[in-house]
Amino acid sequence: MSDEKIRIDRAELFAPEVDQALAREHAGRERVVADTLPVSPVRRLLLNSLFHLPLAAVVMTLAVWLFLEPKIEEVPTVGGPVSIIDTDPFAARDGVITLTIGSETVYVVPGGVRFERGSDGQPAFTSVDEIERGDTIEVATQAEGGQVVAVAIRPTSRQDTFGSSDRPWWPLVVLFPMTAALLAFGLLFAEGITTRNWLRMIERSLLGAFLAGLFATLAYLPAGMIMQVSNLAMRGELERHAGEFVTIRDVSGWTFFVMAACRSAAWACVGAATGLGMNLVRATKAQLRNSVLGGALGGAVGGLFFDPIDRFSKSSLFVDGAASRLVGLLAVGIAIGLFVALVERLARDAWLRVRTGPLAGKSFILYKTPTLIGNAPSSDVYLYKDADIDPTHASVHRVGTTYEIEDMGSRMGTSVGGTKVRRKRLVSGDQITIGATIVDFEERQKREPQG
Repeated sequence: MSDEKIRIDRAELFAPEVDQALAREHAGRERVVADTLPVSPVRRLLLNSLFHLPLAAVVMTLAVWLFLEPKIEEVPTVGGPVSIIDTDPFAARDGVITLTIGSETVYVVPGGVRFERGSDGQPAFTSVDEIERGDTIEVATQAEGGQVVAVAIRPTSRQDTFGSSDRPWWPLVVLFPMTAALLAFGLLFAEGITTRNWLRMIERSLLGAFLAGLFATLAYLPAGMIMQVSNLAMRGELERHAGEFVTIRDVSGWTFFVMAACRSAAWACVGAATGLGMNLVRATKAQLRNSVLGGALGGAVGGLFFDPIDRFSKSSLFVDGAASRLVGLLAVGIAIGLFVALVERLARDAWLRVRTGPLAGKSFILYKTPTLIGNAPSSDVYLYKDADIDPTHASVHRVGTTYEIEDMGSRMGTSVGGTKVRRKRLVSGDQITIGATIVDFEERQKREPQG
């Protein structure tokens, strides 16, 4: 071996040939690292939060509707043969009569009841005076001053007595908390499935669902205060219609706008409460902020569907709001799931995209520092089924406005661009090899400061 020293002067060091040689070597390494199987479009879609979060929300809101809808009665109805007609009931003002149908006594106030065609096409009554004993009718009712008051009457072909004026209160009370709880459970469960971290998924889903339901219950206070504005607007409509029963189809355009805006704001409160509850524990401030903002935006957008559907599609007081509640709840679920995913995506600064292995196509947003990578369920980026990865293999640190990856003394080491590193600053597009798994580091493009 020669002891002759090799000398490189400054001109040789900065010669273009050196840069070209380094570029060729770098390109060769990149081709080796990048030679991975493409992720199928179906797999990429399933792992995309903009798809699986709204889908999970739809499933959960549909479950709420299927469970509660059969128990909800907006306008309770009673029907059957009229057994008694009292034209001078006790303690009633002039002109008020009562109809007895089975065990129900219904007060009919002149000018305060609507007459509709029968469900089988029978002609509508023109006035209450046409109703006789033995006629079979159906009456839509509301409670008023401890009495059951008719708001609509129509003939019916049913000969049996059916229905009840008692309206169960609890389905509407639990609607918000149950929707919030199941939405939170569905969103966290879906995110857990895509990461295959079953232990963390079950724990976060159950805890997030409980807290979301709790906070949605507390959200009744601000939501109720907002809806009082809607109630004041409706009270003005009642005065304008001189006590006649008024539905959302009868109100003025301005009142309708106020009611829709109030419902949207009330649902925004519930959506924000859902986002707060689902990420209150074991989440970063950024995750919490994103879920609250996404929940509020989703609730506001979804809440806008309720009143328009009632106003433009409901043709009779005997037709309940099942369809509008279904569309409204689905809209709320889709909107919350979509906005939670969208806000997270727009707010992210950097993320790791898995290129190989069981999680190929999955992205992990770098919310915290350090972000631990390993094959232990406690890792922030859980890369399972890779025997070459240690329980805590590597970590990603945010240093100012940049990110650095650090090998945690793993057996197989950590490589960036085909070169093993101990700690290295990352740039967008870097390919990281951890065990037998390849992940891409991607970073949102930063705006250049204006001079």
